[in-house]
Amino acid sequence: MFTDVRLIADSPPDAERLAARALDLLKDLRTGPGPVPYTIAYVHLAGLNGEVSGALQSFVEQGTAVPEKIWRDLYDQHILDSGGSMSDSMSDSLRRILASVSANISEARRSTADFGAEVRRAVAEIDAKQDRPPDALLTAARRLLTAAESTCARTGALQAQLEAAMADAERLRAELEEQRRAAMIDPLTGLLNRRGMDAEFEALLQVGDGKAFSVLMVDIDRFKAMNDTFGHAVGDVLIRNVAQAIRACIRKTDHAVRYGGEEFLVILTETTGKRAMTIAEAIRTKVASLRLVRRTDNLQLPAITVSIGVAGSYPGDDADAIVNRADRAMYQSKQEGRNQVTCA
Repeated sequence: MFTDVRLIADSPPDAERLAARALDLLKDLRTGPGPVPYTIAYVHLAGLNGEVSGALQSFVEQGTAVPEKIWRDLYDQHILDSGGSMSDSMSDSLRRILASVSANISEARRSTADFGAEVRRAVAEIDAKQDRPPDALLTAARRLLTAAESTCARTGALQAQLEAAMADAERLRAELEEQRRAAMIDPLTGLLNRRGMDAEFEALLQVGDGKAFSVLMVDIDRFKAMNDTFGHAVGDVLIRNVAQAIRACIRKTDHAVRYGGEEFLVILTETTGKRAMTIAEAIRTKVASLRLVRRTDNLQLPAITVSIGVAGSYPGDDADAIVNRADRAMYQSKQEGRNQVTCA
């Protein structure tokens, strides 16, 4: 069961009350207010996830410390999404909550400090008077002053802990963002993988500004024969070199994808018709000009060629429709002799 952390920020007054209770719970469980345990404690107290509450219940009832691994496992299973990344809005919500709690504690610290100062002045005035009141009154005032100073020190320490937790939350957000980016990259070529492609298609198709784009489907010709003849290591080198050739022919605003095996897909933003065909032809020519030599024995490998299909977007298209058109055009290039470009 996945918990959307944005729910935490839905009701600001309730959020403040729950935030204070979450901090108290972490204290009872002998845990510092780090971003991971704080989030889990909040989710439990807010009743947002029954599985989280069930896992914590025995620790809460017995007042025993929760192992760090359990905090992390609960966070990974119920706060992070299936791809292991937190959305920007969710992480922003968590940071806002931590900032709000820190601000509330800071205000409480100032209020306690002001109260302590008032008590201190009162004690000084009582001490200064010649007709001093009974010692019991002076003793009570001094006890009150000691209590105020102790409370101020505790709130100061708690505020420092929360500020450290906020810094941890920011580091966590940066790490999650880095993991999200890494999860969208093909490790062999450095191009986007299918997941990254889906994200780019989603962004393009949600813009809704009517700007057309094109898709190229690129397939290395006779790759299996090359792989079988020269081995997988050489096959990987071929794939990397084709990826570099594709990247060299497109703009930074375009997106190159390793679609699978020896297939690549290119998304040309705001590009249609002849311009898309020109870029496809540039890729075909660039790949055909590659001359690769096997280092172990200086054997020059056979020339590499690619077959390319080009498809432009139409109003109402989804990603599958565009990709399928480009794929059919690529297979037409194969059927007509390979090493050529075909427009859908």
